[in-house]
Amino acid sequence: MEDDNSMSERILRTLETIFNTDPELKEFSIIPADVNTKNKSPVLYEEHNIGLESWCIKHIYRYAYLELFEVRKLLAKKKLSFCKERSLNHLLTGVLLINPDVSTFWNMKRELVENEVLSVTNELLFTKMVLTYKSKSNEAFAYRRWLLRRILAKIQENDMQTPQNLLENELSVCEMAANKNSNNYHAWTHRIWCIDTIGSRVSNFSNVIFNELEFSHRWLSEHVSEHTSYHFRQYLFNTVKKSKNITNIYEFYYNQVVKILRLVNENDPSDILTFLLGKEKLHGKPLEESNNFVNFFCLLLFDLFNTVEILNSVYPNHESIWYHRRYLLYHLIKTSYEYHDLVFKIGGKVGEVPLYGTNIVNLDGSGFSEGEKQPKLFKSQPNKVESSLLYQTLIKSEVEFIKKNSTQSSIFYELELAKRYEKWLKFVVRMEDI
Repeated sequence: MEDDNSMSERILRTLETIFNTDPELKEFSIIPADVNTKNKSPVLYEEHNIGLESWCIKHIYRYAYLELFEVRKLLAKKKLSFCKERSLNHLLTGVLLINPDVSTFWNMKRELVENEVLSVTNELLFTKMVLTYKSKSNEAFAYRRWLLRRILAKIQENDMQTPQNLLENELSVCEMAANKNSNNYHAWTHRIWCIDTIGSRVSNFSNVIFNELEFSHRWLSEHVSEHTSYHFRQYLFNTVKKSKNITNIYEFYYNQVVKILRLVNENDPSDILTFLLGKEKLHGKPLEESNNFVNFFCLLLFDLFNTVEILNSVYPNHESIWYHRRYLLYHLIKTSYEYHDLVFKIGGKVGEVPLYGTNIVNLDGSGFSEGEKQPKLFKSQPNKVESSLLYQTLIKSEVEFIKKNSTQSSIFYELELAKRYEKWLKFVVRMEDI
């Protein structure tokens, strides 16, 4: 056992030395190897990449694990000397590279950072290396966010370059992790956090969102079945609608919608909404809020008539495409009601025939209490939304989309997707003319 401990200590020290001397490390991986046949170090280091032969994993993990738990309580009570605290990092490096999902060891890292034993810069590099091997490690991402908060807390208000550099680095890490594993929820969640927390401190937040819209569009074209990337794009849409830091019109999306729908390109972009929806209720609102409204509509329409159509033609009947289309239709209609200061209520559950008079609920999920008698509703004259050009255009487009996907396929599952969508339009969004 003593030989195993000595060997494990030597391996861990070698790893720590590499991390301390090479700021350009790229990737860490564990190399399958049952035994040490060549009687040499299991640490492979070449071109800024680290590899660790698998035969030594159980030895170094057990050794480091036991050593760390012997001093865990002493560290928490701040009863260790500075030199002793420094000697813990090589142990933490080893166990977290092998198994980054133990929160206790990340908490020990936090304590060492707070005691100024470890530098934030080196720790960001370390977590990046962990994520190259375990790209779905929520603990690693959480620790990374903790480090970033410490950096942001010390940045001066007039310093715009540091947040810009931080954001670019984090977006690169997120893309790397998302590429490692499909539907990497933790990577996309971290990306959203970075845009909300760091991006808001960048001088031109509008450009940040626009670049992310372009990135997400490219990503969707290459990863059509990843629900997480659609969710990220929808987050960007909602950010555009709500943000007070976006003051300009995204001309690319505006011009594309004008072209796709064959509209007259007016000088004032807000005229596109007047043309599609009629007289608006936006007068008197701040310019940036009106611009965000135009941007939001153009983004939704662009994805409906361009992005989804192209993806569906190349990758027909992927379920993720249908769910994204639901998001687009729902928010186009919901926002149209908001535009006219009308209340929009979704219908009953999918598959229920009696739409009016039963299961009418508000968008926030509230509605009639159990057992309460619900008023009977009758079909009334079309309101401002239902009589608008946009609404009629949507009905026509959805009929064509459903028909195209129903007639071009004989696969049961693909036909079922079209039927589900048709029911959703009728009984949830209440487009009865479908």
